Amino acid sequence: MSKALNYVEMDLDYCALRYGETNGAGTCPAVLGVDSTIKCFNTLSTCAVRASFTNAPVTERFAQPSADLPIAIEALPDIVSVEYAPAIISLGVDLGQRSQLTATFSDHPHSDTGAGGDKYLSDRPYVPFKQGTFWGKFRARQSFIRGRALRWMQGLVGQSLDEMDTRHFVMESFNGPSLDGQFTVTAQDLLKLLDGDRAQAPALSPGNLNANITNVATSATLSPAGIGDSSYPTSGWLAIGGTEIVSFTRSSDTLTLTRGLFNTTAVAHNAGDRCQLCLYYLAQDPADVIYDLATTYAGVDPAHIPLDNWRAETAAYYRRVVTAMICEPTGCDTLVSELIEQCGLAVWWDDLGQQIRLQVLRAISTTAERFDDSSVAVGTLVPTEQPDKRISQVWTYFGIFNPLKNLTQIDNFRSTAITEDLDAEADYGQPAIKKIYSRWIPFGGLTVAQRVNAIQLGRYRTAPRKFNFEVFRRGASTPMLGEGCRLQGNPMQDATGAREDVPIQIVSIRPRDDAYEVTAEEMLFTSFDSGDDTNRAIIIDANVFDINLRTLHDELYPAPTTGDTVTCTIFAGVIVGASTTAARAFDVGSWPSGVTITLIVQGRIEGAGGDGATSNAGNANGLPGGTALYTRYAIALDVTAAAAQVWGGGGGGGSRTGLANKDGGSGGGGANPGNGGVGFNHNGAPGTTELGGLPPSGNLAGPGGNPGSPGGAPPSGVSAGGAAGDAIDGVSYITKTGTGDIRGPQVN
Repeated sequence: MSKALNYVEMDLDYCALRYGETNGAGTCPAVLGVDSTIKCFNTLSTCAVRASFTNAPVTERFAQPSADLPIAIEALPDIVSVEYAPAIISLGVDLGQRSQLTATFSDHPHSDTGAGGDKYLSDRPYVPFKQGTFWGKFRARQSFIRGRALRWMQGLVGQSLDEMDTRHFVMESFNGPSLDGQFTVTAQDLLKLLDGDRAQAPALSPGNLNANITNVATSATLSPAGIGDSSYPTSGWLAIGGTEIVSFTRSSDTLTLTRGLFNTTAVAHNAGDRCQLCLYYLAQDPADVIYDLATTYAGVDPAHIPLDNWRAETAAYYRRVVTAMICEPTGCDTLVSELIEQCGLAVWWDDLGQQIRLQVLRAISTTAERFDDSSVAVGTLVPTEQPDKRISQVWTYFGIFNPLKNLTQIDNFRSTAITEDLDAEADYGQPAIKKIYSRWIPFGGLTVAQRVNAIQLGRYRTAPRKFNFEVFRRGASTPMLGEGCRLQGNPMQDATGAREDVPIQIVSIRPRDDAYEVTAEEMLFTSFDSGDDTNRAIIIDANVFDINLRTLHDELYPAPTTGDTVTCTIFAGVIVGASTTAARAFDVGSWPSGVTITLIVQGRIEGAGGDGATSNAGNANGLPGGTALYTRYAIALDVTAAAAQVWGGGGGGGSRTGLANKDGGSGGGGANPGNGGVGFNHNGAPGTTELGGLPPSGNLAGPGGNPGSPGGAPPSGVSAGGAAGDAIDGVSYITKTGTGDIRGPQVN
């Protein structure tokens, strides 16, 4: 068995200039003896002229010592230990618990060369290897690591860095070096940037009134002079003195005011009263609000947020907007947690995919990935009851009177929406009440408040169980954080004693070298939403086999009728495959007339690969590949996305059947690749999702076909490769937009 490897990489600030010189990156104006007594070390902590610091970050890599460390991967063997506390997703409650990584390193002398090394070694009056230590110098030179990227790679001997599991964090703090020569770096996931101690929305405004104003004044002047142009937009909303909300337009430091808005009263104010900018979200998609809070106020790189996917998710399963006036600086984590609760969301950092994920709570499909005795390690499945999470009533207070008052002050809300499940209360013998105080639902938003209640009650009508279990690495099923799945095991039984098929959502994963420790929460979901569902969106956001769109629809929505619109989106990076060549990867299914169906492919639909032929004394042909997309109902197919792919399965390779050489054909490429055929002399190779299998050394049989292509025949012999699977069966029923990457026959 291959041995495990662990690496840690840090991206560190490093100046591209040379002290007091001009190079291709620019000119450093530092003067030795004037700006500093010694030359810098090209780090921000040691920079002599901060305004000229030109950052060209470098990556330092460290490894856990092992005799098996590959020479090709350069790294300092400093890692003593890596401790990982995984994130815990809080479903419909808040932002949950952030993941944290603590890496401990051993200290040692160092030559000050390599990435991030000293550019001026020849100018130093000392020998670096004989003066100080690596981590002692690191602490002095790299004081400002908070927010910089850190990566933890777990892999096996023989893998490249790109093939290893790489988890992404931002550095938070360091400690050391200690007397025993250890240095510790702590990092957390990207959502740490939203914490209230570093991200507030709106930001604190620096201006004040420069003179008294009466309760009827329509103009005012900001102080200090010039603050208007530097810190205030040309129009917006202000909270003056913490007691009155106004709208304004601005010219230089002069404000033109509309007084006493949002149920506040116009009152006299004194010179020096603060003028705080307000943040107003009016009828916004919660996906857009969370995106703005994360990128504008918390400094999250937009590249880490798949906003189009977020919007598709909320359009499919929330179908409402939110409105809020935020008058005082408030932690971004607090605001996002309110939206998670009130919109029934789950938000988490995918540290493998480097994306912040957003999902609306909903039922788990019966076709979702299933964990059972074949994938769960024996003796590790432990269910735990969570009775305190049960809800039978939800009271949402909304229509806030005065945004400047306390959010939990009941008399500050105009309206209440109450949703009750009296049957559940009768079953359990007592109510379980949840109260929500919403700044996000304005007066008149009863249906929005009812939607909030419906999601919460649908999720927690029955107290969900928690499940802990382990899944071996590199097995048939790999758990993904946030994934909706199915779970079977002896502890879960129905009233007859039969095994339950329990819907779960994975809320935490702790990776080990040999296995994943998984924590999941039961996702029982009862629909209490009576809203208009004539426009139905279906999102496929994880790899899955054998989709029947009608079956999937009926698990999520009432039976379709004439006039309904169904839009199914397959997210980028997702593969809808087929379990066998007889199955269709995506079957549109049967629908009543008058239902409009649009299929948006941003990822891939791919048929199964055909098996390679088994050699025998007679003719042995490769098996055909499977169908990707099948329909006998009129649909609109959108394949305009750059990554849109519809691939039939590759055919299996023909066998070599001569008397001297009897070799099995190789399998075709497909989402479920074809197997290599068995040969008397040599077996064929299996295909992959991307390619057909190539005959191994000495095998003279046919290669497997790539997706959408037939299998190959052997160089000699009478057998043939299997036919390519259809990319589309039912092309006459399809109105296509975009070219896409379509491989394989398009028939009927």
